[in-house]
Amino acid sequence: MLRTMIAILTILLACSVSAMAQDIPKIEVIYPTPNQRITAVDSTFIFGNVTPGSELTINKTPVTVHPNGAFLAFLPIKSGKFAFALEAKLRNQKTLKEIPLEVPEPYIVPESLAIVKGYMSPSSDVTLMEGDLWSTGFRGTPGLHGYFLVSTKKTLVPMTESPPVPQSYWAQAVFGEGDFPDSLLVKGSYNGNLQLDNTHIGDTAEITYYLCRKPLRLWDSRDRQFPRQLDSCKCTVRRNDARVTVWPKSKVVVGELTDSTQTLRVGPRKGYFSVFQPRGLRVRVTGFANNHYRARLVENQDVWVSDSSIRLLPEGSRIPSGEFALIRTRRVDDGVTITFTPGAQLPFDVDYDPLRHQLVLDVFNCTSSIDWIRYDATDSMIAAIDFEQLQVGVVRLKIDLNETLWGYNCSYDGNQFILKLNRRPQLSNTLRGIKIVVDPGHSPDPGASGPTGYKEKDANLAIALQLKELLEKEEATVFMTRSGDTPLPLYERPVLAQGFDADIFISIHNNAVPDGVNPLANNGTSTFYYHPQSQELATLVHRRMVPATELNDYGLYHGNFAVIRPTEYLSILVECAFMMIPEQEMALQTEEFRGKIARAICDGVLDFVEKESERSRENR
Repeated sequence: MLRTMIAILTILLACSVSAMAQDIPKIEVIYPTPNQRITAVDSTFIFGNVTPGSELTINKTPVTVHPNGAFLAFLPIKSGKFAFALEAKLRNQKTLKEIPLEVPEPYIVPESLAIVKGYMSPSSDVTLMEGDLWSTGFRGTPGLHGYFLVSTKKTLVPMTESPPVPQSYWAQAVFGEGDFPDSLLVKGSYNGNLQLDNTHIGDTAEITYYLCRKPLRLWDSRDRQFPRQLDSCKCTVRRNDARVTVWPKSKVVVGELTDSTQTLRVGPRKGYFSVFQPRGLRVRVTGFANNHYRARLVENQDVWVSDSSIRLLPEGSRIPSGEFALIRTRRVDDGVTITFTPGAQLPFDVDYDPLRHQLVLDVFNCTSSIDWIRYDATDSMIAAIDFEQLQVGVVRLKIDLNETLWGYNCSYDGNQFILKLNRRPQLSNTLRGIKIVVDPGHSPDPGASGPTGYKEKDANLAIALQLKELLEKEEATVFMTRSGDTPLPLYERPVLAQGFDADIFISIHNNAVPDGVNPLANNGTSTFYYHPQSQELATLVHRRMVPATELNDYGLYHGNFAVIRPTEYLSILVECAFMMIPEQEMALQTEEFRGKIARAICDGVLDFVEKESERSRENR
C-alpha cells in the first residue's frame, strides 16, 4: 500500500513539475547575438520569439507578442557596454534573459586643445605623382587655426575648418528615412591642399599637423623663431603615422591585371568605372592609397585597382597601345558581333542608353585609323555605327540599334576585340523560346532569419520552385541554380546562368535592414537591377509585386549585387518581403503568399515580353 501511494505521489509530483515547466515562458532571441558589436547610432532592433501568450518587456518597454510568439522591437541603445534585458511573463511564471552588446562610442569633439589620433587622412601610406593636387586633413578642437607640413619641404601649408555637417550613415540614407541625429554632426574637421612639384619628390616623407589658438605668422619651419612662435600661439603638434611618397613625372611603373574579370574603380574602394576587364591588360601605375594602385588609362582618366588584382612588372616593361582601320559586323544565331583588331589588348568601357537604343564603347590607349566599316547585310539589329577620336588615346564607337538590347559581352581573341550583342528571342504571346534562370538566393549560408527562426534560404527556394512551375506553364525554358540545399557559392551562380545561355536571370531573396534602421517604419517589397538594359524588366516586375503582396513599396533600386552584374542577359533581384517582420515571416511560411509572389514575378515577366513583342511588330 505504501509503495503504491509513493508511486502515485511521484507521478503527481512529476506531472506538477511538468506543468510548471510548461508554464515557464521561453525566450529565444534571433538577433542580435550575445556580445555582438552593433553598428548603430542611437537605436536598433531586436527580434525573436517567446512562448505564445506571454507578455514581454525589453528594458522595461512593453513589446507586442504575435500569436505565434514572434516579436520585433526598435529600442534606444547607449554607447559602450550595453545590454537588452528581456522579461517574459506567462500566467504566474516569468523568465529573464540578457543580451550583452557592444555599441561603438560616438565621436566626441575635444574641448581642450587637441588633434585627435585616429582621425587623420591619409590613414595609411600613399604614393603620389609630381603634379598631383593632394589633400590631407585631421579632426581636432573646432574654431582654431590648422596647418600641415610635409618633411620634403619645410614650409607650412594653411588648412581650413569645414562647416559642421551631418555625417551620412549609409544604411539610414539608403534603407531608412534619411534622418540623421545631431550625434552625427561633426565639428573640427580641418583640410588642406598641396600642389605637388619637383621639390616634394622623395620617399616616405613625414606629415605633421599643427593646431593653434592664434594664427601663425612664420610658416618656414627652419626659421629659428619658429619653435618660439608655436609656444606663443599656443599650438599642439601631431605627426601622422602615414607617410607620403612622391614620384617624378619621368618615373614609369607598369602593372598587369591578374583577375579573370577585373574591376576598375573611380577611387580606392569607391564606385565602379568599368567591370569585366580581361586578365593580362597592362596599365601605367601612378600612385597607391588604401590598398589600391592608381592606373592612368589616358591623360585625365585615372582608375584604381585592388593591390590583390595587379602585379607590378619589371622596369622597362612596355605599355601597349593600338590603332585599327576596320570595323566589321557579323550576324550570329542569337545576335551580332562587332570586331576590330587594335593590335593589343587594351582597356575599354561600355555604356548603354536604353531610351536611345545606343551602346557606347570607349577603347583606351588607342588611335583611330578607321577607314572602313563592313556591315553584315543580313543583320537587322544594328542601325549604324559612328566613331570619333574622343581625345588623344580614346577611340569611341557609338552603336545605334533597331531593337532592345538583351545583353552583351566583351572579350579578346588574341588581339582582336569582340563585342557580342544579344538580340531579343523570337517572341510570342507566351514565354516560349525564352530561357530563364531562377536563382533562389543563399545556401549554404542561411541569409536572413525571421523571429521564429525561419531561414531566408528556405523561403527563397520555396518561392523559386513555385515561380519555376508558373514560368514553365507559360512555356519558358527554366533552369534553377539550386533545387535544394546544395551549397552554391555566390560567384558560381552567374557562371551557371552563362552556361545555360540565359535570356533572363531572376534572383529571389527576402529582406532585412542593417543595424540602426527602424524595420517597423522601413519594410516592404523591392526590386533591383544593375545594368540599364534590365531596368524596364525590374520596373514591370516591381509594379506587379506591390499590389500582389499588399506590402509597402520599398523601392525600385539600381543595386550593385554580384549576381546581377553580368552583362550577357537581363537580370533582376527581387526582395519579396521582410524576414524580420513577424507578420511577413508568417506569410512567407504559407504556400498561398509565396504563390502570390511567384505569380506577380511571372506576370511582370509576361508584361515585359508583351511590350517587347509590340516593339518587335512596330519595327517590322
